[in-house]
Amino acid sequence: MLELLELQELSVGYKNKTIIKDINIAIRGGELITIIGPNGAGKTTLLRTIAGLRSPLSGHVFIDGKDPGKMKPQKRAELVSFLFQGNGLQGGFADWSFTVREMVAQGRFHQRGFWGRETKADNEAVEKALAEADALHVAEKPITELSGGEFQRVLIARTMAQDARVILLDEPVHNLDPKYAFLVMELIKKLTRQGAVALVTLHDLSLVTLYADRVGVAAHGSFLLGSPEDMMKEDSLEKVFDMKGVFGNRASCKA
Repeated sequence: MLELLELQELSVGYKNKTIIKDINIAIRGGELITIIGPNGAGKTTLLRTIAGLRSPLSGHVFIDGKDPGKMKPQKRAELVSFLFQGNGLQGGFADWSFTVREMVAQGRFHQRGFWGRETKADNEAVEKALAEADALHVAEKPITELSGGEFQRVLIARTMAQDARVILLDEPVHNLDPKYAFLVMELIKKLTRQGAVALVTLHDLSLVTLYADRVGVAAHGSFLLGSPEDMMKEDSLEKVFDMKGVFGNRASCKA
């Protein structure tokens, strides 16, 4: 598949503070990229910059050959979807009694506008997303009555309905029990099998090992992208997370 996402000499941060500098990567459709690194390493800032929500300090972002930062929001939504960390009920939806179906249908706003009438294509996309996320049985249920894991799957279904080509997810399994964490990751993997690019920040390294096609490491002002086999070596992780001797101590504890 062709490269959907390219970062060229990209540096990200805030005002005059550079957090990650000189990123040069190209990602093809169909890849699931997990991003790991310590807190404060710039993972979320990088995703926001790729999404066009924050301007690069220098360099360029291209999604399907276009700069998302120079696009109107409605056009940008055709290319990129961003699921923020904390987008659960605590993230601003607690006072809105949307049904699950209404929530997923929000993923089609870029096609018809906020006040536009739903088309047959919109309804079909929503129905398909609900089915793929195994959420048809709760389609008419208010989102305020969902568990955290159920709600996260609904958010992924909304992303599916949006049909964007690049999917950015910031800690989508944060605080989920293992069952729902695996279900959410399976849904994200399904999106990439359909040709999308997914960039997912994770702290659970076991999920990284299971699902990543490639692993991006943000640490010490740099960003490296490589195979899971190379990036998940114990000595590499010790350096990234400043855990010198941790894996060695594990061996001594077993003795």
